[in-house]
Amino acid sequence: MSGPTFRTDDPAEMGAGVRDRSSGNLRRFSQIGRVLFRHGFGFVFDARRGSRESKGVREVLAPNFGVRFRRALEDLGPTFVKFGQLLSTRPDVVPENILSELQRLQDTASPMPFETVERLLARELRAPVGEVFEELDPVPLGSASIGQVHRAVLKGGETVAIKVQRPNARRRVESDLSLMRDFAAFIDRRLGERLVLDVRGLVDEFEGVIRRELDYTAEARAARRFALNFEGTPVVIPRIYTGLSTRRLLVMEYVRGTRFHDIRPLDLRPSERRRVAEMGAEAIFEMAFEHGFFHGDPHPGNLILTPEGNLALLDFGMVGFLSRGDVEALSRLFISVINRDAAAALRGLESLGVRYPTEVRGDLIQNIGEFLHKYSGLSVGEVTLGQALSELISIARRYRLRLPPVFPLLAKALITAEGLARSIDPTINVYEVARPYTRRLLLERFRPENVRESAEERAFEYARYFEAYPEQLRQIMAEVSDGELEVRLRHGGLDELVGEVDVLANRLVFAVVTGALLIGSSMLGAFDLGGPTVPYIGISVVSFLGFSLSVLLGMVVIVSIFRSDRL
Repeated sequence: MSGPTFRTDDPAEMGAGVRDRSSGNLRRFSQIGRVLFRHGFGFVFDARRGSRESKGVREVLAPNFGVRFRRALEDLGPTFVKFGQLLSTRPDVVPENILSELQRLQDTASPMPFETVERLLARELRAPVGEVFEELDPVPLGSASIGQVHRAVLKGGETVAIKVQRPNARRRVESDLSLMRDFAAFIDRRLGERLVLDVRGLVDEFEGVIRRELDYTAEARAARRFALNFEGTPVVIPRIYTGLSTRRLLVMEYVRGTRFHDIRPLDLRPSERRRVAEMGAEAIFEMAFEHGFFHGDPHPGNLILTPEGNLALLDFGMVGFLSRGDVEALSRLFISVINRDAAAALRGLESLGVRYPTEVRGDLIQNIGEFLHKYSGLSVGEVTLGQALSELISIARRYRLRLPPVFPLLAKALITAEGLARSIDPTINVYEVARPYTRRLLLERFRPENVRESAEERAFEYARYFEAYPEQLRQIMAEVSDGELEVRLRHGGLDELVGEVDVLANRLVFAVVTGALLIGSSMLGAFDLGGPTVPYIGISVVSFLGFSLSVLLGMVVIVSIFRSDRL
C-alpha cells in the first residue's frame, strides 16, 4: 500500500522524506512490533488464526489492557499519542476502561532550542526576527510534539503569542501515517471480523485531524469564524495576525488572565461562581445549537477568565461542524425525548446519520424506551448531562451503532463543559442553562417560513427522485436484456467457514499421510528382504524410520485436535 501524499514547500524536508524511506519504514515497523510484544500485544503476529484470536480476546478482556495500551502508544511516539487522544473522543467505539486511560495521554515534548525557534521564525516571516518583534521571550509558554508557543512583543507594541511548528513535524507525521495505514490493514487482515473497532476508518479519520492540525492557516480560519460568531458577547477570541501567519507559524493576540484549571472557586463570591460557570456552559451550548460550529476540546487549559471577567477560548485545532440538517435532526430528537417516544427517538438518531443492523431494531427501541422512562421520573437536578450521554453512548456501543464522528466529539464537548461548570459551581444545573437554546431551536423549527422552506426542500428532493427513477429502471432492464446484470452475494460467516475447512483439510492430509506411512512401514517390516537393521530391535532401518515419522505426524494431529477443544 502506498503512503499518503503530502505536499511540502521545503526542499530539504522533501529530500529527507524521499531518502531511505523504505529502510526507515522497515526499521519503524520493526520498532512497532517490539513495542507491541513488550506490552503484551504479540498475539497480533501469531501465525495461527485460532490461537491469535483466542489470545486477543483474553488480552482485550484483561483488567490492565487499557494501561498497557496507553503505555504502548506513549512508547510509539507523538503521532501515536495523538491517535490515542482521538480515540479518547470516541466513547461510542472504545470501552470505558480503555477510554479513561486514553484520556490521560498528554502531548508534551522537550522544548526546541531558542536558536532553532529564531531560525524557523526568520524563514516563515522572510525577514530577520528583530525587524518584526521588539521582544521575544526565549522561555516557551508550552511545548508539544508539533509546535511550540512563545510570548512576544511586536514592533507596534502589541503583545502576541506565537506558535511555531517543529522543523521535522511534517516529515515524521507523514512517515507515521503511512505506517499506521499499513499496520491498520495488517491488523484488519489478521483479526478480521473479530475486531470490534474499524481500525482503517479510525486511521483515515485521524489523518484528516492531524493534517488540519499541521496547517495553522486552518486554525486561523477557525479562530476568525469563532470571533465572528461571538461578536458582541462576553466570549473573547484572540485576534489573528493574518499578515504574519503561515502554514507553520500562527501569530495571535496574547490573552491575559487565569486559566480555568487555576481558578480557586472559594476565592470567588457565590454570585461570581455562578456567573463564570454559566458563561462557560452557555458558550458550548451556543456553539453547538446556534452556530453549528463548536470547539472540540474545551478542557480547562483552553479557557481563560480575563481580568474583565470575560471568557477567552484558545486552541482551535480541533473543531466540529453541524449542518443545518443536523441541527434540525437534533431538534426532532429532543421532541421525541420530551414525549418519551422511543421509536421517534430512534428515527431522530437515524436522521443524524446513525446506522445499525436491522435485526436489532426491536431490542434497540426497547432499550431506548427503558432509558427514557428511567430519567423521566427524575427532576433535572437529580441527573447530570454526563450520566445521560454516557448511558446513551453505552447503548450505542452495545449494539455497535455507527455514529458519525462529529457526534461523539459533540458529546465529549458537552460532557467536558458540564464538568467544567460544576468544578466552578457544583450547584449549577446545566439543563436550565441549555433550556433557552433548545426552546429557540424548537421554535425556529416550527416558524411558518422554516416549515414552508423545509416543505419546498422535500418537494424538490422527491421530484429529483421521480426524475431519476425512469432512467435507473431503464438501465436495469437494459442490463437484464443484455445478460450483464450482476448480483453480488456477501456471506458474513464465509471467511470463518473457509478457515475451518482449511484446518480440517490440513488435518485430513496429515492423517492420510500418517496412515500411508504406517501401512507402508508395516509391509516393509513383514516382507524383510535383507539390508541394515536397527540394533537391539531387529527391524529394518527403513521400516523403523517410517514408523517413527508416522508416530510423529500422528502426535501432531492429536495435539492440534486437543488444542482446538474439539474431538
